[in-house]
Amino acid sequence: MSILVRVLLISVVFFLSSCQSDTKPSVTIYCAHDRVHAEQILDLFEAETGIRVDAIFDTEANKTVGLAERLRAERERPRCDVHWSNEPLRSVRLSHEGLFRKMPSDLGAAIPEMWKDKSGLWCGFAGRVRVLAVQPTSPAGEWTGPVSMKQLTEDQWLGKVALADPRFGTTGSHLAIIRSIEGKESYLNLLEGLQMNDVQLVSSNSASRDRVLAGEAWIGVTDTDDIEVVRRRGESIGEVFLSTDGDVLLPNVIALVKGSPNPTEGEILARWLLSSRVEELLAASSSRQVPLIPGTSVPVGGLSIEDLDPLVIDWDDAADALPAAIQEAERYLLDR
Repeated sequence: MSILVRVLLISVVFFLSSCQSDTKPSVTIYCAHDRVHAEQILDLFEAETGIRVDAIFDTEANKTVGLAERLRAERERPRCDVHWSNEPLRSVRLSHEGLFRKMPSDLGAAIPEMWKDKSGLWCGFAGRVRVLAVQPTSPAGEWTGPVSMKQLTEDQWLGKVALADPRFGTTGSHLAIIRSIEGKESYLNLLEGLQMNDVQLVSSNSASRDRVLAGEAWIGVTDTDDIEVVRRRGESIGEVFLSTDGDVLLPNVIALVKGSPNPTEGEILARWLLSSRVEELLAASSSRQVPLIPGTSVPVGGLSIEDLDPLVIDWDDAADALPAAIQEAERYLLDR
């Protein structure tokens, strides 16, 4: 065989393999869930289905907000097929803006209706709960400190409470839910009380938790996953649920992007993510997510929804309240 023929054969093989690679089905997901957990799940999907996953992740400091803005910027020529948000309100706002398409009715069929959009534009799954990180100075069950956001404004907690920047992540959503349920006047009273009590404003929920670990704050408003991560590293830290307020459970959210380049693969991935199996994986991970599908297995030390008292939230109303809630929080807590 001549050298020329060999070169031609090699070129043909290379061309064919390139074509096969190019035609391999793929799906693009924008994901705000912590990369260390989400990437393992997406790798498993890819291995089992043969569909390549191109994942774009948010940063810790810019959680949820960055990808939402990217979806808005790309609305005329979408590049994303599936949006995986780690909190619901910004997804609700994107749905109001017409960025998502209606999901097939069988997607997330086992998930209760209270965690879904009434029009089928998004579906929640495995979530985390807003809690207080505290120093474990008292035996379990003997906590005598705050069990509501309002109690954080009491004089004895002056300068001892840390709260994440409300412009990003779950803090803004938490505040918007309070505004939605309790009304503007009560919400502004809360902000004024936090301001007068010299709340420590930090960059993120993990920074709020870290203030407690460092002894720089007595209480850090955060999420259950941020506490579990450091506990698995061997850190000793307490966790207090806001029982007076009701448990603010913020689910992850899956939505299908309207006009996406790979709609079929997007539906396959969405259906796979909204399964009991994925909820089990997230419940067992160091993010200790709360499964929403009844009967889903939760490991020892995990959180079961049956053990919680989830607040009933009007997601549309809370999402509508989000911009005002953040703007008012900025005025009271940031501009000082």
